Amino acid sequence: MANSSARQILRFIRKHRRFLVSGHVRSDGDALGSQLAFHFALRKMEKKSHVVCDRGVAPEYAFLPGAARVGKGPEDLRPPYDAVLTFDSGAWSRLERIAEALHDPFIINIDHHASNERFGNLNWVDDSYSSCGEMAWELLKAAGVKPDRRIATCVYTAMVTDTGRFSFSNTTPETHRRAAEILRMGVRPDDIHRALYRQRTPAQLRYLEECLRSLRLSEGGRLGWITLTREMSERTGYLPGDTQEYLELVESLRGVQGALLSRHVDEPTDIKVSFRTDREIDAIALASKWGGGGHPRASGATVRGSLKEVETTVVDTTLHFIQDRP
Repeated sequence: MANSSARQILRFIRKHRRFLVSGHVRSDGDALGSQLAFHFALRKMEKKSHVVCDRGVAPEYAFLPGAARVGKGPEDLRPPYDAVLTFDSGAWSRLERIAEALHDPFIINIDHHASNERFGNLNWVDDSYSSCGEMAWELLKAAGVKPDRRIATCVYTAMVTDTGRFSFSNTTPETHRRAAEILRMGVRPDDIHRALYRQRTPAQLRYLEECLRSLRLSEGGRLGWITLTREMSERTGYLPGDTQEYLELVESLRGVQGALLSRHVDEPTDIKVSFRTDREIDAIALASKWGGGGHPRASGATVRGSLKEVETTVVDTTLHFIQDRP
């Protein structure tokens, strides 16, 4: 590989044997797909590999090869490890309980977020990649691993989900080239699409209806936002995992330049806010106002306060941020 950081990582992996592969809490399609793809690659390299991510596998990703054996908390760790490989995590703290349970581990940090904190002993951070799945794909090929259909399925899922089905601005010619390589291995796009987007339940549709009812627009329609409450889950019987589709609904409105989504996470006063913006508006700069980060068009932050307080503050700040742009 041309990248010196990636070459360092490969040298380390070749010299060591036991690895934990992990990613941010509630791993999304890119984080989980990358973890599983590289887990299988390590096994092909005759290494011992174990995948654990805080809160485990969301139901929408249970179809991925190896998903049933992913650990979901500190109780599933099997130390000692020679290193922890993290994918798609901008900060060590994003591993939450997994990070807390490990004592001074050697960390290999692989990520495509420009705002990454470079927290690893070895860091490969490159925001020219659309997804960590692409980075995992290039790394395992450079290691001499022959990808199989399990690996290809995991990587393709990572790419599809993190590019918004190849529609986001992070989609590059190289993204399509790698996708073509994967399709030549027999991965069927219709199977992945069906598994990801055509498995809705009636409860999910009721929840979607509640989401649309919560939609609000600023005067002039440049900013739109949705707030997901616990009461919505209680009424519909559905607890959302990946919330990207709700943001996409807001973004689909004509004239919207910024979309927000706010929801509770584990603690009652921890509110996760997700930002999506048009090309003229830097989502990283916006999320950084609350200590967050991510991509220029898609970022997030955790803000402390009540859901209503956070919604009001973030909406007001974002609206001023957008209005300052042409």
